[in-house]
Amino acid sequence: MPTDVLQFRTTLGVEHIKEIFSSTLQSYSRKVEFGPVSSGDNPFVKSVDFEAYASLKTLLGGWIVQIYINDYQDIREVALVPLGSSALGRAMWGARYTYSRSASREKAATVLGELRSADPALTSV
Repeated sequence: MPTDVLQFRTTLGVEHIKEIFSSTLQSYSRKVEFGPVSSGDNPFVKSVDFEAYASLKTLLGGWIVQIYINDYQDIREVALVPLGSSALGRAMWGARYTYSRSASREKAATVLGELRSADPALTSV
């Protein structure tokens, strides 16, 4: 699954970041699924303080965004990872069992926008 990682630093607390992540993505549908990231799915070498995913599966495909948060007391480093299925995966399984990379990127960008609204001092890594 190809990725486009959005990495940034913020002064928002971990709970506030988690709330913005979940409320922003849940605004798309009450059927959004949240869960922990599997240990083998972490694209980062170092461990993180919090990791989760949000996804929505539809008949015509879906989207998935992972979030990773490292808490350094006065600052948090956050990574949003929009995922998408490969062309081969779409060809083999059809749209029903795939994730749209562009829809996932759009959702991650929306979360980033909401976080930026909450913390105008947010900076890219």
